[in-house]
Amino acid sequence: MKFRVLLSNLKKQLDEVAGIAGTAPNKEDITQNILINVSENSLNLKATNYNIELKTIIPLDDVESDGEITVNANKLRDTLSNLDINSVVSITLDEDKNVLVISDGNTSFEIRTRSSIDFPSFELEDIEQEITIKQCLLKSIIDSSVFCVSNEDFRDYLKGIRFELNGQKLEIFTSDGHRMAILETQLSTQNASSGSFGAIITKKCAAQLSKILNDSGESEVVLKFTKNAVRTSCNNFSLASKLINCGYPNVRTVIPKSIDTTISIPRVTFNKLIQQVSVLSSKRVNGVSFSFGNGKVDLRSENSEHEVATASLALPDAQTPIEISLNGQYVRDVLNVIKTDNVLFCFSQPMLNVLIKSDASDNNELHASYIISKVVV
Repeated sequence: MKFRVLLSNLKKQLDEVAGIAGTAPNKEDITQNILINVSENSLNLKATNYNIELKTIIPLDDVESDGEITVNANKLRDTLSNLDINSVVSITLDEDKNVLVISDGNTSFEIRTRSSIDFPSFELEDIEQEITIKQCLLKSIIDSSVFCVSNEDFRDYLKGIRFELNGQKLEIFTSDGHRMAILETQLSTQNASSGSFGAIITKKCAAQLSKILNDSGESEVVLKFTKNAVRTSCNNFSLASKLINCGYPNVRTVIPKSIDTTISIPRVTFNKLIQQVSVLSSKRVNGVSFSFGNGKVDLRSENSEHEVATASLALPDAQTPIEISLNGQYVRDVLNVIKTDNVLFCFSQPMLNVLIKSDASDNNELHASYIISKVVV
């Protein structure tokens, strides 16, 4: 195997693939490596950690010989990152020494290789359902919901993004048990007779998918679901990932059926005040108390040393007295993904949580709202 490639044509795709490799717990496992295959004037890279697999194809103009090998992902990425991005790199497999030789003409590296015979691959399964969606819309869905996914190792259904399809209506739910994102969209290009379908995509899969999607334009992507996995291809990448196979509760029961009070709040200003007040909040729950009423909201935090931070903001809508304590970072996470100038804080009785949404639709295709449970400060 011997070929030459302009490093700038390789780096981004290599970085994405290398990000998948090396995440299996056994450091001697072959999944610490990237599979490199050169054939038909193309460079094919593949990495996996057994739960997720990412492949990419890079066209080549200068190939002397084909071949296939694996090499440590981090070493390959670190080696190439130290070279001029505009340089032409020669990559050669020395089978006698079992090394991959990388040279830009001035500097040369030899990296130990390993046979590709034992490199794992996802088994092909029958496709049970497909979702056709615009890339920019899917990226917006992921970026607007993935931050609510739990990082803990309990309750499997909290560790991913739930997709529920009913005809052309797609609903998305994420939660960590303390907050929840609820998103809804209509898929005009989806077959109206698709029926009902539900699946939970892992957080790792969602995050990787967001990286390879195009956030502009109207190009579409097809998510292909099997019984145990999801597959898709876009922008010279192919992604496959295991699903979280478990029951999903009826989270719709958490959504308030009626709203008693709605308050419009300037998003950026409110976000900044919460950030300032949170400096002295208890780090365990990051609690901030919000007292609405008399045309304003008062913010207050206090820590175990009885240090206090307060702030106020005039709000014409805030006439009804309402007091609630919330995790300040959770609120800020929501304010950071909403893009409209104002947000709506919606309250209902009993006062168990707050529902937050934009005060106007900045994306006619996607409707998002967020629920944050109150905390005891």
